[in-house]
Amino acid sequence: MLLDLLNSANYIMINMDAIRIFGLDASVYLAELFNVYKKAKLKKKLVSAIDGDYFKVDRKYIEERTSLTLEKQLACDCNLEKIGMLSIYNNEADTIKLDVEMYASLIAGEDVKLAESISKKVKVVSPKGVRQKKSDSVRKALKEGILCSNEELLLALRGWVDSIFDGPSPYLSKNQIEIFQNELNNYTKGDLDLALKVVEIATIHSYKDCKWAINLIENSKNRSVRQSVRTTRQEVATQEGLDTNNIF
Repeated sequence: MLLDLLNSANYIMINMDAIRIFGLDASVYLAELFNVYKKAKLKKKLVSAIDGDYFKVDRKYIEERTSLTLEKQLACDCNLEKIGMLSIYNNEADTIKLDVEMYASLIAGEDVKLAESISKKVKVVSPKGVRQKKSDSVRKALKEGILCSNEELLLALRGWVDSIFDGPSPYLSKNQIEIFQNELNNYTKGDLDLALKVVEIATIHSYKDCKWAINLIENSKNRSVRQSVRTTRQEVATQEGLDTNNIF
């Protein structure tokens, strides 16, 4: 609509000097992060810490606003971290802090050599750490997206997600989690202890498929049944085996 075109909220203002120093992607990213920070501050949704106030970033929202993919956002994070412009809260990739004073100093400063040095550090296309940051971000989103009414089982399922990402095949999708939960619910039928046992086995072995954990439980049950069955050997009495000294 025409009104949408005239709406200032649909525009991002980018400083030309910021583009020169940080590059286009990082400048667009920073401009939108400052907008998010401002809104979080007004709504009193900042995460207070000893070293300052952090705010949470909705990666999908940032992508919709800037067209920067998750990988590009995380690459910007890595580069901005190197110069101290951006900090991550307690290893939570989506909770960050910006050094506003540093940004203002760089934009307004006249130290050409410093600006050139900063520019080299923040324009690396594929900086180290992006893959790990992406994995951490995906892991966090998947854990927060699990729907479970029981707190104990929810924590167990989140622990299972961690075991997958810390295992030999660190990948899991939302669909895989939903399939796991459906199979878990169909098998346990509301039995919390059994559900926790299945998830525990899946966590220990880093099983993505719930059926593998269920099969271990069923196989264990079958072995127990076989061991509990005792066959009694029937012996037929013979003449030699009779005590002929006793007369009835």
